[in-house]
Amino acid sequence: MAQRRVRVREAWCAGAAAVLLLALLTAFAAPLATAATPAQGDRPLRSVTLQLKWTHQFQFAGFYAAVAKGFFREAGFHVELREGGPAVDPAVAVAEGRADFGVGTASLLLDLAAGRPVVAVAPIFQHSPFVIVALRRPGLDDIPDLRGRTIMAEEHSAELDAYLALADITVDRVPHTGDVRDLEAGVVDGATAYTTTELYDLVRYGIPYQVFNPREMGIDFYGDTLFTSRQLARDAPETVRAFRDAALKGWRYALAHPNEIIDLVATRYAPGMERRKLEFEAEEIRRLMIAEVVDVGYMHADRWRAIADTFAAAGLVPPDLPLDGFLFDPTVPEPDLRWFYGGLTAAAALVLAAFLVTWRFHALNRALRHEIALRRRAEAELTRQAITDPLTGLYNRRHFDQEAGLAVRRARRAQEPLAVLFLDLDHFKQVNDGHGHAVGDRALQAFADLCATTLRDIDILGRYGGEELAIVLPGATAESARQVGERLRELMATLSVQADDGTPVRLTLSGGVAALDAGDDSIDAVLGRADAALYDAKSLGRDRIVVAPPPRRISA
Repeated sequence: MAQRRVRVREAWCAGAAAVLLLALLTAFAAPLATAATPAQGDRPLRSVTLQLKWTHQFQFAGFYAAVAKGFFREAGFHVELREGGPAVDPAVAVAEGRADFGVGTASLLLDLAAGRPVVAVAPIFQHSPFVIVALRRPGLDDIPDLRGRTIMAEEHSAELDAYLALADITVDRVPHTGDVRDLEAGVVDGATAYTTTELYDLVRYGIPYQVFNPREMGIDFYGDTLFTSRQLARDAPETVRAFRDAALKGWRYALAHPNEIIDLVATRYAPGMERRKLEFEAEEIRRLMIAEVVDVGYMHADRWRAIADTFAAAGLVPPDLPLDGFLFDPTVPEPDLRWFYGGLTAAAALVLAAFLVTWRFHALNRALRHEIALRRRAEAELTRQAITDPLTGLYNRRHFDQEAGLAVRRARRAQEPLAVLFLDLDHFKQVNDGHGHAVGDRALQAFADLCATTLRDIDILGRYGGEELAIVLPGATAESARQVGERLRELMATLSVQADDGTPVRLTLSGGVAALDAGDDSIDAVLGRADAALYDAKSLGRDRIVVAPPPRRISA
């Protein structure tokens, strides 16, 4: 035992010596690094132009934030944000030297194949918002029904061209006007659209529409992507890196302060755009960026390769398109310090010796941590199974009731509103009886996924029984909960699941809304009123949302 204490003490002493040596080396190297890098205040601002791909809206919020909060200026840039539109191609602007940076899409790979010297710097959206929208009418029920029809498409929507090509569909393509009302006017049969904006316009104008999403075929591309020219990336990589970092800092700020940036967009960049549309766009963009899972701007060479292979399968780029130089490498050439690093070689040997001494001590610790991590993962999986519904992955009824009860208590303490929304698939039994339970399960999963991807993080969603889902909306009034229900109802009308014979099966939903009342002693009272309102929606003909009246109080 005494010998073991001695060995441990020696290991720690060696480790401490290594840390001291590294501290001395760092202190020696710091002045050199400082001397090699001029202070930002000594450099004039560099004028840079960023070509946006569309008109001003929340789609470019991070760049607005980087300007307004001074992130670009701190990095040494005076930035001009140049507005885009249906006829603007940022890749051409950057390739021809009219802009230093641009916002593009996965279509940058087509520009690369065409010989344009473009370099992807950072994807802003991890998922693309591109879809095809069409009127909801007889004879136009699924993507093959677009064959031979007229589609208005913007210039940089090649992923939708790949979607149509892989589905073996040829369309008559015309330039995009930027106005979805052309659908209702009969000018075109379909249009390329962003889920972040055009879906809001369709609902606002009362246009019955349906959505064809490339992700239904497994086409999942990067969305808006910051890019630059090959010359700038090669000749001034430190400039590209500094601009990228400032832009991503702006995006992180915009995600953390959406209301502030919505105000900025509405007052400075798009004064004619209604605030509700900007709020809708901000929420949709947050889902596309999935910043809570993946760091803003993250990209991977394998995913770009998969995108290129999809384009190649659709005949849009050559097979095995070389991607050398297409992904920005932020490595900056270092000053020649070979004399300094030569002097570090001997010190590195000493550090290595100290490391070898301490390694044995930490090996057992690593094994123990690994075993603890395995146990925690197993416990987490058991907990997940205990609280979720196996078919939909939503909270089961038992856990939903627990979370809903906690939400009511929080609302009481904070004196904030709260509402409950009950949703039920219409004629669900007919789907099960007519197409089988497998199709019914797929419909229920699609219903659950729609709700899960549309709601806020703070909302509580659970499967309450059968085809019925329950939602608790903290901070929501009865009217705002009704609006959420209407949005889900409208989105549900655009979805379909495929029967075993290939025919699309469409469903509608009904909903009931109830708000927390001062006289409610538990969540059960609110749930009961929401359930009664759902029953009223069914009785009135289904495919509607009904709000329960406030409870009547009996006066003494």
